[in-house]
Amino acid sequence: MNEKYCKLLSWAKADLEGNLMKWWAENTVDEKNGGFYGAVKYDNSPDETADRFIVLNARLIWTYSACYETTGNEKYKELAERAYRYVTTYFYDEKYGGFYTWVNYKGEPVATHKFTYGNAFAVYGLSEYARVFNCGEAKKLAQETVKLLDDNMWDAQYGGYHETASRQWHYTPNVTMLISDTRVQKTMNTHLHMVEAYTNLLRIDDSKKLRSRVRELLYLIMNKILNRDNWHFYLFQARDWTPITPDLTLGHDIEGSWLLYETAEILGEPEALEDTRKVAVNMARAAYDDGIAPNGGMHTEYHPRERRYSANFSWWEQNEAVVGFLNAYQLTKEEKFLDAALAALECIDKYFIDRSLGGWYAWVNDDGTPQNHRNKSDGYTCPYHNARMSIEIIKRLRK
Repeated sequence: MNEKYCKLLSWAKADLEGNLMKWWAENTVDEKNGGFYGAVKYDNSPDETADRFIVLNARLIWTYSACYETTGNEKYKELAERAYRYVTTYFYDEKYGGFYTWVNYKGEPVATHKFTYGNAFAVYGLSEYARVFNCGEAKKLAQETVKLLDDNMWDAQYGGYHETASRQWHYTPNVTMLISDTRVQKTMNTHLHMVEAYTNLLRIDDSKKLRSRVRELLYLIMNKILNRDNWHFYLFQARDWTPITPDLTLGHDIEGSWLLYETAEILGEPEALEDTRKVAVNMARAAYDDGIAPNGGMHTEYHPRERRYSANFSWWEQNEAVVGFLNAYQLTKEEKFLDAALAALECIDKYFIDRSLGGWYAWVNDDGTPQNHRNKSDGYTCPYHNARMSIEIIKRLRK
């Protein structure tokens, strides 16, 4: 194994158990009210009464299950079950199916509408739990959630998924969780994580119907959401896929490059694999050319009208840059991609690791100083991106 591989692998192994997941196990578990705190602040103090979001809790199911499979650490098995039981007890809608968007710290629903993106992560977490622990109950619940999403949120006219619905699964147009612009009815973010979730379920449910939908989603993203003129995703679109903004979300571009290729690998269909390989490499090249910051990390967004990058850096784009560029290196053997993966990891090590209190900072300023008004854990701030980065490094280099 070459020296650069060794650096990636040794860092990933050390941080996964020695810092990242150790911090989450020690600082986020709510022993009084069950489950996990809705938020933990910069100084490691929990916000004990913060509301709890389906996305964080579903991602915890995935993260602890995947960490257990990778390391064999029994603590992660225990925490995976804790996350699974909490989500299925408090977020699951017994009457109408699917998962609520928010509950309070007592586990009482406070936002009962159905968020497609949130339910996608429920499928992602449940399917991983089912696969790792051979849990039929989790598999069945994931399959039922997919049926609800396909029956109620799929746009039969233009394809793709609507963003939100009422508790009863009645589609609510012009409502998204990400932007108030009423023109926006389709988002890249939702569709990228829908294909991610369905692909994970396909690992244990290779049914004709699911396989067909995964293939359809893969090509929909590559043909409708991907701008092949510049190999970046459109961020927000109208119902008929008309782009709403030229802004780029660079972290999603590099993340999408490897997630789409993973989908093609799981499908195992030669034509899809070849098509997606070309897309993945072109997207990685575009992210390499347009997204890498002077500090070696990945910029968050680029705004072409103003010709400026968004200020500050968040943790997750750096994680996806490491995996995306590593994937591009494995597909092309171009050394620049391996160097870019290593540079992004060095940026993480220099700016995002809290060497005083443990864990990771979520955001840093342009000069690399941490933003102490940001939580270390909250609805979207989770260990899914960074744990997955280390797991992907370990898995890929084991091969």
